[in-house]
Amino acid sequence: MPARNRSDLPDRDAPRASAGRLGRRRDHQDTAASADEARREEITEGLGFAEEEAGTVSGKREAPASRLTRRRLLAGAAGLGAAATGGLIAGQRMSSHGSTPDGLPRGRPSAPVGGVTDGPSVPAGERVPLPSDLLTIYGAPGTFGALGEAGSTTRVTEVPGWGFGSGQAAFMSAVAADGTVFMCTTPFTDDQSKPTGFDMEIEVFEPEALRFTRLVIPSSKGRTNLPRLDPGYRGVGGGDTSDVAVIPGPDGGQRVVFTSLSPFFGWNTATDGELPSVGELRRDGPSGRWVYDPTASFTASQLARNAPPNIAARAFPVLAPLNPRSARGPTSITRLPRSGHLVIAQYMGSGPGGTDNGSLLVLDESGRVRAHWQYPQVRPLGVELVVNPREVTADPTSAPDDERFVLISDVRGLDYDTQPFPIQEFSYSASRATITPKSTAVRAVQDGSRMESAVFGRDGTLYVARTGKDGLRAETLAVYPKLGRERGLVTRTPAIENWPVNTWGVENNPDYLVTGTDRGGLVRSVTLDPTTGAVLLAGLDGLVQAVRPAGSGSRMTFRTGEPIDVGLNRLRDPSTRYVGVRRGAIDAARRSLWLPVNQMVLNSLPWPYPPFKLDQWLLRVNLDVLLKD
Repeated sequence: MPARNRSDLPDRDAPRASAGRLGRRRDHQDTAASADEARREEITEGLGFAEEEAGTVSGKREAPASRLTRRRLLAGAAGLGAAATGGLIAGQRMSSHGSTPDGLPRGRPSAPVGGVTDGPSVPAGERVPLPSDLLTIYGAPGTFGALGEAGSTTRVTEVPGWGFGSGQAAFMSAVAADGTVFMCTTPFTDDQSKPTGFDMEIEVFEPEALRFTRLVIPSSKGRTNLPRLDPGYRGVGGGDTSDVAVIPGPDGGQRVVFTSLSPFFGWNTATDGELPSVGELRRDGPSGRWVYDPTASFTASQLARNAPPNIAARAFPVLAPLNPRSARGPTSITRLPRSGHLVIAQYMGSGPGGTDNGSLLVLDESGRVRAHWQYPQVRPLGVELVVNPREVTADPTSAPDDERFVLISDVRGLDYDTQPFPIQEFSYSASRATITPKSTAVRAVQDGSRMESAVFGRDGTLYVARTGKDGLRAETLAVYPKLGRERGLVTRTPAIENWPVNTWGVENNPDYLVTGTDRGGLVRSVTLDPTTGAVLLAGLDGLVQAVRPAGSGSRMTFRTGEPIDVGLNRLRDPSTRYVGVRRGAIDAARRSLWLPVNQMVLNSLPWPYPPFKLDQWLLRVNLDVLLKD
C-alpha cells in the first residue's frame, strides 16, 4: 500500500475505520515501509459482539460433515499466524504450499482442465497494434496528454462542461438501459476516512448527448458545502460515494442506488444536516434529467428508524459523542434477483464495546431493514483476525427464498498486517428474513494470494479475479462453476460446526484456473458481457483482457485474449500523478465497456490539504472490436 503522510491532528470524531484500506490495500505503490506505517494507524471502529450465532441467523445447522482437525487446518493456513509467533511457526512448518488440506475434497487442478484452455495468442510482454475504433476516451477539453497527439490510436472526445468537484476522483461505475453512465467518487487519498473534497457527488454522463452532469447530493438540511468545523482540516469534509448500481424502479423504469462509506466528517449536524448512507437517483419527468431523490434516500438515522430496535443499535450505532448514527461504512451493494432486495456490505465495526468486524445488511425497496448479520469473531489456529466486508455480488440463478451471493472481505491481524482476502457464499431468505453462510471463507490457493473481485456468469458460474501476495499483480482467474444446485465453494467447504475457528481461511481449489490471466497489475474491474458471456478484466496498469468461456460445469474451456494497453501512462506522467482504472460497467445494447479513469494524489502531498481539482476521464472499449475473432 502507498506510504501515508499522517496528520498530527487528532481525529476523534470521525471513525478512522479501515475504510481507506478499500483503496490502500490495492494501490500500485505498496512498499514495506508503507506497510509498517499502515500497521501503526489507529482504527476506532471499536470492539464488539455478534448479533447472531456464527453458523446461521435462523439457528439451523447443516448436516454434520468431516471436521477439520487442528493439524488439517494448519496444513492449509500458512501466513495466518503473522500476529502470533506460535501460529507463524506452525503455518511455516505445516504449510501445504498449495495442496488441499486432508479431509477436504480436492478441486480440479490448474487449467487446462476438461479440454484445451488457450492462453493469449501473443507472448507475454508483447503488444499488438490497436484498431483505431477500439478505444475512445472522454473528458474535459485539453486534458488528454499524449493520447490527444497525432498518431494515437485512441479516439479523444472533448466534452464541454466535463469536470469533477474539488477533491473528487472517479470510482465505481454503473450504466442504465438508456446508456447513461454513472460514476461515484472517492478522495484523492484513495482513503474514504481522509476526504479531500467538501461535498458528496455522483457524476452522470449521457454519451449520445455528450452531456456531463456533476450531481451534488444535498444534506438533509439542503447543504452541499460541508467542511469539517476544525480549521486545521483546511476545509475538507463532505462524503464519498462508494458504490453505485442500477435497479428497477416502482414505475417500471430504472433507478440508481448508491452507498456512502463515510458520509460524515465532523460538521454540526444540527445546522448542516446529514448526508445519506444509501441514496437514490431517478429520472425527472419534465426535464428528462437524472436527479437526486431525497424521498428514497436514507441517512443512518433514518435507516435505524426503519429497523427493529435490537438491530438498529447494532447496525447503526453512535460511534462517538455528538456524532450522528453510523451505517458502519456501506461499501458495496448488490440486488438480489428474486426478492429485489439489496444486500449491502458494512465495512466497519460497531463502535466502542462492540466489534471490529463488519457486517451484512439487507434492505427492501422502501429502505426497510429486512435482515442483518454480524460477522462473528474469527480465530483460526487461535489467532484473532479482523474481517471487513468489502464486496458483495449476487448470483442471477438464485432460487426463491434461497438467494445466493458471495462476499469478499479485507482481512487484517491485530497488528494491522494484511492477510490474504477470502471469498464466502451466503444465502438470503426473504420469507424468514435471514442471512445464512453456506460456505466458510476460503482462498483459492494457500500462497498468499488474495481473492480480489468477483462476477457471476448467466449460468451461475463464479469468476474470481485474484491478486498476488505482493498486492500489485494479478494472479490467474479462479472459476467455480455451478454443478447442479451448488458450487464447489459450498460442497467442498460448507459452513458447518464452528466454522469461524475450525475452517475459516482454508483452501478451496477452484475448478479451473484460467491460463494467461496473470500478466498485468491487480484487477480493478471484472465484468461480464451478457451477450457473449465473455469475462472482461481491467488491471491497475491499464491492461484490458477478455476471457471467453465455453461449455459448462465440469466441461468448460477458456480462450484468453491478449491484453491490450489502453495507454494510461500517456495521459499523465506516472512519476508525478497516479492514474488508474476502476470498476467498469457493461452496456450490452451499445456494445460498450465503460471504465472510469481516475487521477489521484495519494502520498505526494501531506494530508489534509485544501480541496482542489484534478482531471478525471471515462474510457469506452468497443466490445465488438475487442471480441472480434
